[in-house]
This record gives sequence, C-alpha cells and structure tokens, in this order.
Amino acid sequence: MNTLNNVFDRLKKSGLFIVLGILSFYFAINGIKGDRGIFKYLYLKNKVELALQERAKYQAIKKDLEYKVAMLSEESLDLDYLEERARIVLNMVGDDEYVILDKDIDKH
Repeated sequence: MNTLNNVFDRLKKSGLFIVLGILSFYFAINGIKGDRGIFKYLYLKNKVELALQERAKYQAIKKDLEYKVAMLSEESLDLDYLEERARIVLNMVGDDEYVILDKDIDKH
C-alpha cells in the first residue's frame, strides 16, 4: 500500500497526472462531439432513415410507372388506358363529351 502511495506522489510531482487528465478530457469531448462522436452518429443515422423513406417513395413511383408502361406494351395492351392517354396527350375529345380541365391530371 505504501508503494502505491509513492507512485501517486511521484505522478503528482511530475505533472503526468495533469497531462493524463487533459488527454482524458480531450478524448471524452471528441467521443461526444467530434467527427466520429455520438452526436455525429445520431445525425447520420437520421439522414439514413430519411434517405430510406425517400427511396421507398421513389420505388413506389417507379413501380406505378412500370405498371403504366406494361399496360401499353404489345403483349397486354389495355385499350381503355391507351384511349385515355391519347386523349390527354393529343387534347382530343368526342363530339358529345364535356371537358373538365384539371392541372394535376398527370400527377396521379
């Protein structure tokens, strides 16, 4: 026990104790707020979650577009959908039909 006290006394006198304390404080602060710290980890984790949500949204849009393209393919041509698209693209209507303008027609 006496030798342990001697070691601590020597550390206090040499200033190594202060240097070790400062280094410990430095690494603790960097572990919390540094480029690879806890706050940065939580920030990046949130960005990944937002990116995954956006990816899911675009995958749903892509799936919808693939379905619409498949309906216009030669193997499974949907005549009603073809007529609807032709009317929208060519701005044509029948003689006995009324036109209701909708700005958001292609956003569906």
